[in-house]
Amino acid sequence: MDFFSISYRRLLCIICLLLVSGISNAKTHPSYLTPKYCNSLVDQFVDAGMRSLDRYVNKDFKPEYRGGIRNTINFLHQRSDWLQECDEYLSDTSQGNVFYNQELTSDIFSAMNELARELQHVRDGVEYPDDAGNDDPLPFIKSRYETLAKLVDQHHTRVLMKKQFQ
Repeated sequence: MDFFSISYRRLLCIICLLLVSGISNAKTHPSYLTPKYCNSLVDQFVDAGMRSLDRYVNKDFKPEYRGGIRNTINFLHQRSDWLQECDEYLSDTSQGNVFYNQELTSDIFSAMNELARELQHVRDGVEYPDDAGNDDPLPFIKSRYETLAKLVDQHHTRVLMKKQFQ
Protein backbone atom coordinates (compact mmCIF):
# COMPACT_ATOMS: atom_id res chain seq x y z
CA MET A 1 0.00 0.00 0.00
CA ASP A 2 1.31 3.43 -0.97
CA PHE A 3 1.92 6.05 1.65
CA PHE A 4 0.56 8.79 -0.64
CA SER A 5 -2.38 8.34 -2.91
CA ILE A 6 -2.19 9.44 -6.56
CA SER A 7 -4.01 12.70 -5.90
CA TYR A 8 -1.56 13.63 -3.11
CA ARG A 9 1.40 12.87 -5.38
CA ARG A 10 -0.04 15.12 -8.07
CA LEU A 11 -0.61 17.89 -5.56
CA LEU A 12 2.97 17.59 -4.30
CA CYS A 13 4.29 17.72 -7.88
CA ILE A 14 2.29 20.85 -8.61
CA ILE A 15 3.48 22.51 -5.40
CA CYS A 16 7.11 21.62 -6.21
CA LEU A 17 6.76 23.02 -9.72
CA LEU A 18 5.28 26.24 -8.39
CA LEU A 19 8.07 26.61 -5.84
CA VAL A 20 10.79 25.96 -8.40
CA SER A 21 9.28 28.29 -11.00
CA GLY A 22 8.87 31.05 -8.41
CA ILE A 23 12.54 30.86 -7.50
CA SER A 24 13.81 30.97 -11.08
CA ASN A 25 15.60 34.02 -12.43
CA ALA A 26 13.78 34.15 -15.74
CA LYS A 27 13.23 37.66 -17.03
CA THR A 28 9.78 38.83 -17.82
CA HIS A 29 9.22 41.36 -20.55
CA PRO A 30 6.34 43.74 -21.13
CA SER A 31 3.64 42.32 -23.36
CA TYR A 32 4.09 45.05 -25.99
CA LEU A 33 7.56 43.71 -26.81
CA THR A 34 7.27 41.59 -29.93
CA PRO A 35 9.63 41.05 -32.84
CA LYS A 36 7.29 43.11 -35.03
CA TYR A 37 7.31 46.03 -32.55
CA CYS A 38 11.10 45.90 -32.22
CA ASN A 39 11.59 45.81 -36.00
CA SER A 40 9.30 48.80 -36.45
CA LEU A 41 11.20 50.68 -33.73
CA VAL A 42 14.52 49.96 -35.45
CA ASP A 43 13.08 50.96 -38.85
CA GLN A 44 11.80 54.23 -37.37
CA PHE A 45 15.19 55.01 -35.85
CA VAL A 46 17.13 54.07 -38.99
CA ASP A 47 14.82 56.10 -41.24
CA ALA A 48 13.12 59.09 -39.62
CA GLY A 49 15.30 59.24 -36.49
CA MET A 50 18.60 59.37 -38.35
CA ARG A 51 17.17 61.81 -40.90
CA SER A 52 16.12 64.09 -38.04
CA LEU A 53 19.55 63.84 -36.40
CA ASP A 54 21.23 64.57 -39.73
CA ARG A 55 19.13 67.68 -40.24
CA TYR A 56 19.85 68.87 -36.70
CA VAL A 57 23.61 68.30 -36.83
CA ASN A 58 24.17 69.57 -40.36
CA LYS A 59 21.67 72.43 -40.55
CA ASP A 60 20.11 73.42 -37.25
CA PHE A 61 22.88 72.92 -34.65
CA LYS A 62 23.68 76.14 -32.81
CA PRO A 63 25.70 75.84 -29.58
CA GLU A 64 24.03 78.89 -28.10
CA TYR A 65 20.58 77.24 -28.25
CA ARG A 66 20.64 74.92 -25.25
CA GLY A 67 17.01 73.79 -25.67
CA GLY A 68 17.64 72.12 -29.01
CA ILE A 69 20.70 70.40 -27.60
CA ARG A 70 18.69 69.18 -24.59
CA ASN A 71 15.94 67.84 -26.87
CA THR A 72 18.47 65.99 -29.01
CA ILE A 73 20.15 64.49 -25.95
CA ASN A 74 16.75 63.35 -24.65
CA PHE A 75 15.91 61.90 -28.07
CA LEU A 76 19.14 59.90 -28.13
CA HIS A 77 18.69 58.62 -24.56
CA GLN A 78 15.06 57.69 -25.14
CA ARG A 79 15.75 55.83 -28.39
CA SER A 80 18.73 54.10 -26.82
CA ASP A 81 16.58 52.94 -23.89
CA TRP A 82 13.81 51.69 -26.18
CA LEU A 83 16.22 49.91 -28.50
CA GLN A 84 18.13 48.34 -25.60
CA GLU A 85 14.87 47.06 -24.14
CA CYS A 86 14.09 45.46 -27.50
CA ASP A 87 17.62 44.07 -27.76
CA GLU A 88 17.30 42.42 -24.34
CA TYR A 89 13.93 40.97 -25.32
CA LEU A 90 15.23 39.63 -28.64
CA SER A 91 18.35 38.19 -26.97
CA ASP A 92 16.37 36.57 -24.15
CA THR A 93 13.97 34.99 -26.62
CA SER A 94 16.83 33.79 -28.88
CA GLN A 95 15.75 35.97 -31.79
CA GLY A 96 19.04 37.77 -32.38
CA ASN A 97 19.77 41.41 -31.75
CA VAL A 98 18.01 44.65 -32.45
CA PHE A 99 20.63 45.57 -35.06
CA TYR A 100 22.34 43.21 -37.50
CA ASN A 101 24.56 41.43 -34.95
CA GLN A 102 25.82 41.79 -31.38
CA GLU A 103 28.99 43.68 -32.29
CA LEU A 104 27.19 46.22 -34.47
CA THR A 105 24.46 46.60 -31.85
CA SER A 106 27.04 47.40 -29.15
CA ASP A 107 28.85 49.82 -31.48
CA ILE A 108 25.64 51.66 -32.35
CA PHE A 109 24.64 52.02 -28.69
CA SER A 110 28.14 53.30 -27.88
CA ALA A 111 27.99 55.81 -30.75
CA MET A 112 24.58 57.05 -29.57
CA ASN A 113 25.93 57.52 -26.04
CA GLU A 114 29.07 59.26 -27.31
CA LEU A 115 27.04 61.72 -29.40
CA ALA A 116 24.75 62.43 -26.44
CA ARG A 117 27.80 62.88 -24.17
CA GLU A 118 29.44 65.30 -26.61
CA LEU A 119 26.20 67.29 -26.89
CA GLN A 120 25.98 67.41 -23.10
CA HIS A 121 29.50 68.85 -22.97
CA VAL A 122 28.43 71.61 -25.36
CA ARG A 123 25.32 72.23 -23.27
CA ASP A 124 27.45 72.43 -20.12
CA GLY A 125 29.59 75.12 -21.74
CA VAL A 126 32.76 73.18 -22.52
CA GLU A 127 34.71 75.14 -25.09
CA TYR A 128 36.03 73.65 -28.32
CA PRO A 129 38.63 76.12 -29.62
CA ASP A 130 39.50 75.94 -33.31
CA ASP A 131 42.82 77.03 -34.86
CA ALA A 132 41.79 80.69 -34.66
CA GLY A 133 40.81 80.36 -31.00
CA ASN A 134 37.05 80.54 -31.62
CA ASP A 135 34.68 78.20 -29.79
CA ASP A 136 33.49 75.75 -32.48
CA PRO A 137 32.04 72.44 -31.24
CA LEU A 138 30.45 71.60 -34.62
CA PRO A 139 33.37 69.50 -35.98
CA PHE A 140 33.33 67.36 -32.83
CA ILE A 141 29.56 66.92 -32.95
CA LYS A 142 29.68 66.11 -36.67
CA SER A 143 32.42 63.55 -36.08
CA ARG A 144 30.34 61.76 -33.42
CA TYR A 145 27.25 61.91 -35.64
CA GLU A 146 29.13 60.57 -38.68
CA THR A 147 30.38 57.62 -36.64
CA LEU A 148 26.80 56.81 -35.66
CA ALA A 149 25.54 57.33 -39.23
CA LYS A 150 28.19 54.95 -40.66
CA LEU A 151 27.27 52.24 -38.18
CA VAL A 152 23.53 52.62 -38.81
CA ASP A 153 24.23 52.55 -42.55
CA GLN A 154 26.18 49.28 -42.12
CA HIS A 155 23.16 47.79 -40.36
CA HIS A 156 20.78 49.05 -43.04
CA THR A 157 22.96 47.75 -45.88
CA ARG A 158 23.32 44.31 -44.30
CA VAL A 159 19.58 44.05 -43.68
CA LEU A 160 18.84 45.01 -47.29
CA MET A 161 21.35 42.45 -48.55
CA LYS A 162 19.86 39.78 -46.30
CA LYS A 163 16.36 40.55 -47.62
CA GLN A 164 17.63 40.45 -51.21
CA PHE A 165 18.93 36.90 -50.83
CA GLN A 166 15.92 35.47 -49.02
